[in-house]
Amino acid sequence: MSRLFRISSLVAVALTASVVLLGCKEKKAQEIVPGSPEDTAENALKNYDYKKLSYALGLSAGQYIANEEIKLQHDEFKRGLEDAINKTPGMTDDEIQDVMRNYMMTRMEAVANANSAAAKRFFDSIATLEGVQSDPSGLYYKVIAEGNGVQPTDSSSVLMNYKARFINGEEFDSNGEEPVLIDLRRVIQGWTIGIPKLKQGAKATLYIPAELAYGARGRDRVPANATLIFDVELVKVMTPADVEAYTKEMEQKASAQK
Repeated sequence: MSRLFRISSLVAVALTASVVLLGCKEKKAQEIVPGSPEDTAENALKNYDYKKLSYALGLSAGQYIANEEIKLQHDEFKRGLEDAINKTPGMTDDEIQDVMRNYMMTRMEAVANANSAAAKRFFDSIATLEGVQSDPSGLYYKVIAEGNGVQPTDSSSVLMNYKARFINGEEFDSNGEEPVLIDLRRVIQGWTIGIPKLKQGAKATLYIPAELAYGARGRDRVPANATLIFDVELVKVMTPADVEAYTKEMEQKASAQK
């Protein structure tokens, strides 16, 4: 789901909740038979802790806004909320989407430009470090432990341990406790190029430019033009028989956990 539509959904939830909490007093209750299921439900809602719910909704929205570093204009936010509750919106739905879309595009462009500049500084800083090697593709890598087993090709399946981080040190992915099976034909180019440079048992760090990762579009937690760093261990180069046995083992473990 795009960040644009996550924001849209958040606003929709906040406004809908506000209408329920603040606007329902304007509606006349229908005739409800005492003791009926409708009466029980009505009493449950009447006695609900709306003070706590209201605070939770506000806190949730505020945390999201803070995490996204949105420079919120509090008076305008309050006015928009009240206009939605009173059904006197100052924008159409299409105009709301346009404003949010324009903001997200502007933000994404700013992040992409900042990441591109940071990437240049980063690669300039590591290019001359001892042990760091480069590939014509733009990939940089450093072998930590050589390994002594077979060497994969760019179409091999391999068993890997890995941790992924950004250049600021923030970790965003890892395989967890168990090595993971990876088909080098189905991963980012940085892996397809980098892993075949290693032998079975090797440990290395891959410094992958955005062009060999998720590029200008980014993906999930990876922003546009982000440089990625992977600390990897090539546990095993898998034969087709190894892949089949591993797949069956994982399926059995999954079944046992159900």
